[in-house]
Amino acid sequence: MIAYRKEEILASTEVSRNFGSILDKLKKKKLEKVAVMRNNKMDAVILPIDEYESMKEISELAEHIELYNLIKKREKAPLSKAIPLEKVLKEYGIIEDEL
Repeated sequence: MIAYRKEEILASTEVSRNFGSILDKLKKKKLEKVAVMRNNKMDAVILPIDEYESMKEISELAEHIELYNLIKKREKAPLSKAIPLEKVLKEYGIIEDEL
């Protein structure tokens, strides 16, 4: 669970009224993030763009690592366990020329 400071939790009406100043505070690092509350529930988080891009890059890197590990695992699997591409395409109703 991510912790939020009191000043980082704002009602959606307050965010809409003060959006420009909130963005300024985020840009100047006076706020790290802003949790937007609506009907007493956290609905969204506003982050500085560099923080979002960093998080996205980390997420994509984790996905690449996961795919790499899956490929390495499957390379070690015996060929007798392999499923021919034609069988998979037929099972899912995919025409090879459409790929």
